[in-house]
Amino acid sequence: MRYRSVLCLLFVLSLHRGLALAEPLQLTAEQVANLELTTVTVESREVIPTLNLTGILVPDRRKVFRLAPVVDGMIITLEAVEHDQVRQGQVLAQLRSSTLGQAQAEYLEALAHFQLVQAERERLQALWQDGVVPESRWLKADSDYMSARASLDQARRLLSLAGLSEDRIRGLEQAGDQLADFSLVSPVDGVVMDTWIETGQMLAAGEPAFRVADLSSLWVKVLVPTASLSQVAPGAEARVHVRAYPGRAFSGRLQSLGGEVDEDSQALEGRIVLGNEAGLLRPGMYAQVDLEGLPQQGLMVPASAVFRVGDQSYVFKVGGSQRFEPLAVEIGPTVNAWVPLAGDALAAGTEIVVGGLAELKSHWLYQGGE
Repeated sequence: MRYRSVLCLLFVLSLHRGLALAEPLQLTAEQVANLELTTVTVESREVIPTLNLTGILVPDRRKVFRLAPVVDGMIITLEAVEHDQVRQGQVLAQLRSSTLGQAQAEYLEALAHFQLVQAERERLQALWQDGVVPESRWLKADSDYMSARASLDQARRLLSLAGLSEDRIRGLEQAGDQLADFSLVSPVDGVVMDTWIETGQMLAAGEPAFRVADLSSLWVKVLVPTASLSQVAPGAEARVHVRAYPGRAFSGRLQSLGGEVDEDSQALEGRIVLGNEAGLLRPGMYAQVDLEGLPQQGLMVPASAVFRVGDQSYVFKVGGSQRFEPLAVEIGPTVNAWVPLAGDALAAGTEIVVGGLAELKSHWLYQGGE
């Protein structure tokens, strides 16, 4: 502590005296031997920054389904509840609807009438062609047939709008007492996230009954500070860490960036798509995210080669075996332990000090205070 205090005092004295801190430092051979200095050569290189962000896992919204009946009905049986793993096409609930039953009965009535007029039309068509019946009678039968077919098509469309498949509509003639029954089925392999119904409950048309999610992929929502936006772009690779699996990284990719910066946090929401085929991850988990940034190319120096005096950054340029010149430099943000250089203070091929910097700086400050 006393040594540090002396250094600070010397630095303050040097500033007050108006000494030129950028004057070269000349050491003796013995001093250089005691410093154990190491050096590097300034060169152009490419570095890829890594942004350390926090995020939260949420379902892939394109794979979340809210199930509701198209017609009103009463819950007869409840086949699935929250947390259940379900398969595509699996029945989640059976319902009975008087509205649907009435529509099905009207369809069957229209079907029976159509079949009757169709048979009559075919019979009269043969007789008319043989000249047995007049053309007017055949035309009347053909008109009745067209009208019956239109009525049947309308009844079929109503059943289709009520959620019945073509196979189910074709099988109505054999349905018997189950005419008014229908099912809510899972559209995907997934997990029942929410259930809002009970057996015996009357459910209105459009009223939600289930929320089912395919969790084979998830989204990670992250907030990217505006200061870092120039470093990222959609498509960047991400490594996601959650507390449930310490030491394990899950691979994902930045799919998109939002269109509006949050006023309070001054950050932009990003969305990372994360594979979850093994089902280890769950929505709601917090995550630490290492997001790969855009490559940066230019003159770089190790972060350990840069030191500050006040608000100015410096490096020590090697001017000989015992001579070291402090150069003021303009730098950018540190990227993976490398510091990009701006301006023309240093050129490629320049040798600078990277190890033993603290001791060398002490000699420099001491020299400035003499």
